[in-house]
Amino acid sequence: MAGRLVFLGTAEFAVPALEALVAAGEDVARVVTQPDRPRGRGRKAEPSPVKRAAAALGLNVWQPSRVNEPAVVAELAGLEPEFLVVVAYGQLLGAPLLNVPDRYAVNVHPSLLPRHRGPSPVAWAILSGDRETGVSTMVLDEGMDSGPVLLQRRFPLDPAQTRGEVEDLLAREGAALLLETLEGVRQGTVLPKPQDEAGIVTSRLLTPELRWVPWARSAGEVRRRIHALAPMPAAVAVHRGKRLKILRAAEAAGSGLPGTVLSAGDDGPVVACGRGAVVLLEVQPEGRRPMSGAAWARGARGLEGDRLETEAGG
Repeated sequence: MAGRLVFLGTAEFAVPALEALVAAGEDVARVVTQPDRPRGRGRKAEPSPVKRAAAALGLNVWQPSRVNEPAVVAELAGLEPEFLVVVAYGQLLGAPLLNVPDRYAVNVHPSLLPRHRGPSPVAWAILSGDRETGVSTMVLDEGMDSGPVLLQRRFPLDPAQTRGEVEDLLAREGAALLLETLEGVRQGTVLPKPQDEAGIVTSRLLTPELRWVPWARSAGEVRRRIHALAPMPAAVAVHRGKRLKILRAAEAAGSGLPGTVLSAGDDGPVVACGRGAVVLLEVQPEGRRPMSGAAWARGARGLEGDRLETEAGG
């Protein structure tokens, strides 16, 4: 017999999981999400994606600043939840809160744990040149993504995919895996399995320095850097004194001084790297909307021989 759930989530990645729980008829007694934050150029306080989704679903939303405060723990304990479901929430849960549910605090994590624990798992899977990725459900403990794994689902990592596209896929597949996990735990067919300590890899935050395209590196590394940062915050270079966001690229033949535009082909400008070259398939010039590399090349004119500069090493 299914019991009540408390859902803790904030980012867009968590929305499919919340929607799937409701569609499956789960009793989501409370949605806990981060307080509204200033966003955009006007720095106006805006609700999280999960808050917007929960409101559309008619769910009870709560936005405590510190989820581990005793009053918050007591309030959630009073709901007597069977599970806490935690997806891209943004705060670590302490032991008192983890002990609230009758069963587990279940987390959906976009990596094949124990590989790529931490804050930026999809980006680092791309940056590392992984050939596959996936999504895991696990029992939360007090560590960083260190709890025992419940279920996993694996997918090939297509070199043409950006981080945003991979995250969208894993959000949808993670939602389905979450439902399978809850049902399996209830039936006793899904049991926690400790993570293999020998396989631990921890991802790092995406620092501003990582945004600069490392033209001196191989074409494969340049393409991975571009895709790992797309669509946000996006890899950048400077062209004719203005910033150019580079959103999608493919490896290409060619050689020359790294960062030099070798040609403006039908698919977009071909730019030399330390080894090989890349074609810029999608870009966003400063102050403009994203566009194809070919369209940008037509508008920029005379690109061949231009340098795409960086303001930081890569």
